[in-house]
Amino acid sequence: MGNLRPEDIILRDQIKLRLKELREKASQNKSNLSKDVEIDRQNFQAWEKLEIGRGMSIYSIGRVCKALGITLKDFFDSGIFDNT
Repeated sequence: MGNLRPEDIILRDQIKLRLKELREKASQNKSNLSKDVEIDRQNFQAWEKLEIGRGMSIYSIGRVCKALGITLKDFFDSGIFDNT
């Protein structure tokens, strides 16, 4: 994997913040949501940690959206993304 550009790192971190925000809003813990998304809990945890460079694919974001009952548009329709 190549080096991320600064704007890519910002977007990755915004996605992580949005994921955590939506998960908490839905009162889901990481373990239960990771099961619903069929992702290993440790991988799911890495998606939310800003200190870890791993990001989510659009396919994984789609699976999270489906598990939370929202659309991709809903996921990205947030003030978190205003600076991108």
